[in-house]
Amino acid sequence: MVPMDNPPFFSIIISTRNRPELFQTALESVLAQSFLDKEVIVVIDGSTDDNLTRYSGLEQRFTDVGFFPLEHRDNGHGQSYTMNYGVCRSSGKYLCFLDDDDNWTDNEYLQRLFESIEASNTPVDLHYSNQKARFSDGRAQTEKVWIEDLIPRLDPDFRNHGQSYFVDASFLLSSKGFAHLNCSVFRRDFYDAIGGMDESIRYENDRDIYIRSIDAADCILYSTHYMSLHNIPDTSKKDNMSTVNSEIEKKLYQLRVYDKGISLSRKSSVIRFCCMAKVYELKHAASILSHSNRHRSAAHYAKAALISGFNLRWLAYTIYLVGKSLLNPERSSREASR
Repeated sequence: MVPMDNPPFFSIIISTRNRPELFQTALESVLAQSFLDKEVIVVIDGSTDDNLTRYSGLEQRFTDVGFFPLEHRDNGHGQSYTMNYGVCRSSGKYLCFLDDDDNWTDNEYLQRLFESIEASNTPVDLHYSNQKARFSDGRAQTEKVWIEDLIPRLDPDFRNHGQSYFVDASFLLSSKGFAHLNCSVFRRDFYDAIGGMDESIRYENDRDIYIRSIDAADCILYSTHYMSLHNIPDTSKKDNMSTVNSEIEKKLYQLRVYDKGISLSRKSSVIRFCCMAKVYELKHAASILSHSNRHRSAAHYAKAALISGFNLRWLAYTIYLVGKSLLNPERSSREASR
């Protein structure tokens, strides 16, 4: 660990839970970086006794890495809490994050990152890069799901250094996706200023901090470089954030993310984006509830979507749901149990 009076340039935070083998691959990809002015912080978010023993063995093996086990909780503390906890235990000028089931694929990533940040005449608040992905069966994912669709539209006049470019919120929001946390780097003071990750959100918390960050940042760099590999979770398992919550619970988290964006953002482009995204999520929530024959609840979300984004087709669907709710009134769970 680097003493606090001589902080490293980068702190890399890895949160892990019950996946010591995958975590070891992630950790080794960070330790393989050629750039030396760094520290690695590992937060163990509770695990079974067997896995804790394995983590302990890794701690004894990788003595230059800071390991911080959290008190056991059945559902864990969540990614937001563990990442914030790791940040509090770190001292670097810039913060990097990596999921325990993913890995960095370029040993020169931190060196490239350092050169891009140092080349800027303005303090860099945020730096984004790209990553590739593969399914659990080993197939490569070819669809553009993050912000790699922006690469062809970068303006050469805004080139900073190497493959990095100055960008702003409006440009980033023109993408169909958002930057994965693996590819996101924050200046420590900036991360603290925006309050870090929202610990009340357990799904789409990476999208939440993305929206809040690009809204608050004054200087953002985006590199066309691909630097990590994301392993897409197997949806047949129940040990990842994408599968532990029901579909409607996911919608509630997503709606909270966009409500925060609408209420708290300062940039008009971010507010407009969140308004449009919220309408989509309201419609999706209505469809999920309708398919579960919860027509009264579905009609509520449908009407909210209609008010926010009127069109005749959705008006017809809303009228249909209202009619279904009147013809088939739902009983409360207490009444249904009698």
